[in-house]
Amino acid sequence: MNSASTQQTDTGQRLLEVKNLTVGFPTRDGVVLGTDGLTLNVGSHERLGVVGESGSGKSVMGLAILGMVLPPGRIMGGSIRWRGEDMLDRSVANRVRGREIAMIFQDPMVSLNPLKTVGAQLRELLRHRAGLEGSAVKRRSIELLDMVGIANPQDRLKSYAFELSGGMRQRVMIATALACEPLLLIADEPTTGLDVTIQDQVLALLHDLSTELGVSVLMITHDLGVVAQFCDRVQVMYAGRIVERAPIAAMFADPQHPYSMGLLQSVPRVDLHRSELAAIPGEPLDRANFPPGCAFEPRCGEAREICRDAPPLLTQFADRRWVACYNRDPDHTSGHTMTETL
Repeated sequence: MNSASTQQTDTGQRLLEVKNLTVGFPTRDGVVLGTDGLTLNVGSHERLGVVGESGSGKSVMGLAILGMVLPPGRIMGGSIRWRGEDMLDRSVANRVRGREIAMIFQDPMVSLNPLKTVGAQLRELLRHRAGLEGSAVKRRSIELLDMVGIANPQDRLKSYAFELSGGMRQRVMIATALACEPLLLIADEPTTGLDVTIQDQVLALLHDLSTELGVSVLMITHDLGVVAQFCDRVQVMYAGRIVERAPIAAMFADPQHPYSMGLLQSVPRVDLHRSELAAIPGEPLDRANFPPGCAFEPRCGEAREICRDAPPLLTQFADRRWVACYNRDPDHTSGHTMTETL
């Protein structure tokens, strides 16, 4: 096994490389870590899923990539590189954000301005970010709404967010994200709050657009069904750390980390007969009082003494498969941060 090995994307050229990213938020009880030594990468034309329960640090990761962590939060360590450039350089982040990397936020009703029409918001974006003027702005606005499947796009430019359904608001958010033809979309829980039918439509739309436009997608979600339906690879996140990384089929067929197993066992499945769903015992950690060992140890049915001493490294155990668990590698070295080379 290799605790320090080259981690390749499955689809060629690397676009985004995040290594040992630590984001902290000072509180009266101590520093709360939103991410703790997080490492990932996204390749061109790839759909990568990051899955974990609420509070695992997924959204903090997305905001950190775009340089949008607000004070008193700050990036305490690590690196973020976009096509080789340092995203921790504010001038680089300002140039890339909204143009080369765009984000679809979780709640479009909060993200869209309730006092401005859809057209006004698209117009502002296209002028400031895409550099369009005059009639070109309206043509591009109509094209974007049509692209995301909104009927009568010219009329919808006059609509306010409250006049649209949840599915239509999410489509508008996707349209704004695609306005400057980005290379990477960060989709933060894009189907939350939508009924199952609309969720399926939104995912199908994102899948088709990413395929047709060649856009990579970093999908942030707590929903394993979304990951299974949409993504090529998945990284499981717990307490700000990546605990498992695998191709989609391998993850669902043979999860390795106890937390990954717990997530899968807690999801209803039509192909299995269960009297009741299994629940992961315990509660998420007090992030201001982090234990010295594995973050999942207090909730793990397989915990050993070594799990309490130091966190396991994310270690490669098979082709394109990584896990951070002492029980999956008797010779697992301990350490605080992931050391594999991207």
